[in-house]
Amino acid sequence: MLRDWSDVYSIGIAEIDEQHRGFFEAAHRLYDDILDREGRNAVVEAIAFMRDYANRHFETEEAFMREHDYPGLKDHLRQHAAFFRRLDELENDLMIFGPSQDLADRALDITQDWLIDHIADEDMLYSLHVKMGEARVTT
Repeated sequence: MLRDWSDVYSIGIAEIDEQHRGFFEAAHRLYDDILDREGRNAVVEAIAFMRDYANRHFETEEAFMREHDYPGLKDHLRQHAAFFRRLDELENDLMIFGPSQDLADRALDITQDWLIDHIADEDMLYSLHVKMGEARVTT
């Protein structure tokens, strides 16, 4: 099921939240492109867009975590790498089997469902780390 961005997904860091909102939009676009177009090129372009968007977003997150000495950075980096591996598998299956409902559902799982879980679990942890550090500085 496609989900729209909601403030419930907000981690309280404006730049990251804005990028997460854009990630939701990109997930919708990828899902729609798989279902609405017969040509592989459109879907390949949507996957390339998702890959580029994720790359830029992950770079922002990782720089933010380094700047705030986040102790979970190494594990977070592994999770980002795992996301790209799953996107590679999706693209490979697209090239072999072509667009389908199954591929669209997998794309949704790989992008939106992964993102929601990642925000709720991992991104919230580094947000709390940053907020705790800021609270120590102001007290």
